[in-house]
Amino acid sequence: MIASKEFPVNLPQPRQTGYTLDDWQTWEGRWELLDGVAYNMTPSPNPEHQRVATELVTDLNLALREDRKRCGGGSCQVIAAPIDVFLPTGVVVPDLVVVCDPAKITQRGVEGAPDLVVEILSPSTAARDHSIKRWAYEAAGVPEYLIVDPEQQLGILLHLQNGRYEEAARITWGSLAPLLSGRISVPLG
Repeated sequence: MIASKEFPVNLPQPRQTGYTLDDWQTWEGRWELLDGVAYNMTPSPNPEHQRVATELVTDLNLALREDRKRCGGGSCQVIAAPIDVFLPTGVVVPDLVVVCDPAKITQRGVEGAPDLVVEILSPSTAARDHSIKRWAYEAAGVPEYLIVDPEQQLGILLHLQNGRYEEAARITWGSLAPLLSGRISVPLG
């Protein structure tokens, strides 16, 4: 890589070919890398985004705890951003993930498809969450993808069916979102 005053060496450098995981590991800050393209994850999300994320983490943890009591076990864990999730197409930093296979949680992050990915839309990431990241989660085999839109006060739950996402539910603010194939439900908003 060529360093200059304008492009320090610890940030993605402009070039023709795609970036690699080796490149990504050298960058400062929060970056996602999908199909060789780098996406800057700054600035940090706004307070409403973070409020919704905090509520969802709390509600998911409580629902999973109740599910463990009811079913006599279970190892699903909620992990909030920032957490690196390594997929075949690169590395992403979802807002929340639920991982039910403890072997997928390693020192460097989540290795492989989580059982549930939640993205909370922000103006700077909404288009990517609806397209590029949706395709990456679909290709990786993430069974459920919940897109939460605080501005529209709506959630869209996608289920993987025959290798493609199908809309399973539209959840309005204050309603319950049925997650993990209906094992648990959490309120949105």
